[in-house]
Amino acid sequence: MNKTISFILFLLLSILASMLPGCSGRESRYDSRLVHADCVLRSNDPDSALRLLTAIDDHQLSTDGDRAYHALLLTQAQYRCYVDITSDSTINVALDYYMRYDGEHEKLTRSYIYKGAVTEVLGDPEEAMNYYKKAASVATLDDHFNLGYAKMRIGSLYRDYLVKDSSDITFLKQALNHFRQVPDSFYIAQCLSTIGSSYSAINRIDSALVYLEQAYTVIKAQNLKSMEITNQRYLADAKMFSHDFKDIEEAKNIAVSLANQNSDERNHLLLAAAYTLAKLNKADSASFYLKQVEQDMLTDGLRVLYNDCQAELARCHGDVERFKYYFARATQIGDSLNDNAMQMQLRDMEAKYDNEALKNKALRYKSNWLLSLLGALLAISTLAIALMMITRKAAERKRQIAASEETIDRLQSDAAQLASQLEANHKMSEGLKATIRHQIDTFTQLVELHYTQFAQFPKKFDELFKKAYNLNQPDPSFWTGLRAYADSTCNGIITRTLEEHPSLAESDVRFLSLCCSNLPTSAIMACLGYNDLHSIYRKKRRLAQKMGLTAKLDDYIMEMQNSKPAPPHED
Repeated sequence: MNKTISFILFLLLSILASMLPGCSGRESRYDSRLVHADCVLRSNDPDSALRLLTAIDDHQLSTDGDRAYHALLLTQAQYRCYVDITSDSTINVALDYYMRYDGEHEKLTRSYIYKGAVTEVLGDPEEAMNYYKKAASVATLDDHFNLGYAKMRIGSLYRDYLVKDSSDITFLKQALNHFRQVPDSFYIAQCLSTIGSSYSAINRIDSALVYLEQAYTVIKAQNLKSMEITNQRYLADAKMFSHDFKDIEEAKNIAVSLANQNSDERNHLLLAAAYTLAKLNKADSASFYLKQVEQDMLTDGLRVLYNDCQAELARCHGDVERFKYYFARATQIGDSLNDNAMQMQLRDMEAKYDNEALKNKALRYKSNWLLSLLGALLAISTLAIALMMITRKAAERKRQIAASEETIDRLQSDAAQLASQLEANHKMSEGLKATIRHQIDTFTQLVELHYTQFAQFPKKFDELFKKAYNLNQPDPSFWTGLRAYADSTCNGIITRTLEEHPSLAESDVRFLSLCCSNLPTSAIMACLGYNDLHSIYRKKRRLAQKMGLTAKLDDYIMEMQNSKPAPPHED
C-alpha cells in the first residue's frame, strides 16, 4: 500500500513539474541545478533563485548551452532582486548563444526581454523598446508568460515616459490577457493595478476603480502583501480627484495610513494626504503633511500635485490670487509633460521596429531583391532629408552651443585649479568652500538652463554636454573638488565611510559625494548619465545596502551633517 501511495505522489509531482514553464522534460539536457533555479524563478521567488545561481561557478559548467542558460537566469534573478547591473556582458552570453541555436524559442524570447531590461537600467529606453518588441516577435503564440511580460514592459515604458495617448493601457491589457492564460496571479494583479493607475492619470476614475478593485481582490485572495501598499496608493490617487466627498475621505485615510509605512512612496503619499485634507477644508492638517514633503526629490509629475496642493490650501484660506498662481503653475508643468520629447522618441522607435519587421517578413517570404533596393533608396532619401533639416537648424543653435562650451571650459579650468589647492590643503577654508559651492551652483544652473533650452533635442544636449564636460570619464579634478566639499560640509563623511567600508567602488564614492553636495536631482542625473529619477532612488537603496545601513541614505547623510567633527589624529 505504501509503495502504491508513493508512486501516485511521485506521478502527481511529475505532472505538476511538467506544467511549470522552464521545468518540463525539454530541459533535461541542461544542468539540473539550472532547471531547479528556473523553477524557483517561475514561482516568484527571485531571492532564493539568486542564491542558487551565485553558488554555481559558470566556468565549471560543461557545455555552452549550460553557460548561456546560467547567464540568462542570473540576469533575470539580479534584475528582479534589484541588484545593481552595470554591464550587459552577462545577458549577451545568453543572447548570442540562443540567436545561433534554433531550438530554443522560449529562451531566445527571454534573452531579448532581459537584454531590454538591462538596456533600460543602463539608461537607453529607446533601445530597450527595440529588444522588447523583438521578444514579442520571436515568441511562439502559446508562450503566454513571455508574451505577457514583453507587452507589460512596453506598456511600462510608455507609462514611465508620460505618453498620454493610452498606449500604456493598450499594451498592459494585452499583457493581462496573456497572464490570465497562464494563469499567473502575481502579474495579473500587477497589470490590473497598473491599468487602474493609468486610467486614474487620464482622469477616468470609474474605470480606474474597477481595475483597482479587481487587483485588490486578487492580492487579498493570493496574499500578495508586497503589492498591497502600491495598490492602495493607486486607489488613493484615483479617489482623491473624485467629486464624491466619501471617496475623498477614503483617499485621505489611505494616504495618511500609508505615509509612514512606505519610504519609497512617502512624498507621493504625503502630497495625497495634504491634497485630500485641503479639499475637505482641513487646512491646518493639510499644511502639516505638506511641510514634510522633500521638494528636491519631487518628479515633474509630483510637482504638478504639489502645486495643486498649494492651490487647494489657498482656496481654503480664501486667497484668490495665490490660488490662481499655483493653479497656473500646475497647469504649465502638466502641459510641458504632455509635450515631452521622449514621447516622440519612443514612438519613432516603435515605428522603426515595425517597419523593419514588415520589411524582413517580405524579404523572407518573397525574396524580392527589388524591394530591398527600393528600401535602401528610401532609407538614403530619408537620411538626406534628415541631414538637410539638421543642417538648417544647426545655425539657430550655434550661438547657444558656443556659449555652453565657453561656460563648461571655464568650469573645467576652475575645477582643476581648485583640485590642486585641495591636494595641498586637506582641511578646506571657508573661502575655498564657498568657491567650490559657487562652482557647483554654476554647474547646476548650466544643467537646468541648457536642458530646458534643448528640451526638444535631448540627444543633442546629451552629446554636447558629455563631450564638452567629459562626463563619461570626468576630469579627476571635478570629482576631487566635489569629494573634498562633501567631506568638509558633512564632517568627513567620505573619509569615514571609506574607513568603515573600504570595498566601496569609486562610482559609489562619487554618487555619495553628489548626494552630500545638495545638488538637485536633475544635476545628479546629468553627472551619472541617468535618464529617469527611479535610477537615482534605486542607486540610493543599493548603496545603503552595501553600507549596511538600517535607515535611508539621506538619513545617514543628515546624521553625518549634524554630528560633531571627528577629533584630529595625534602623531
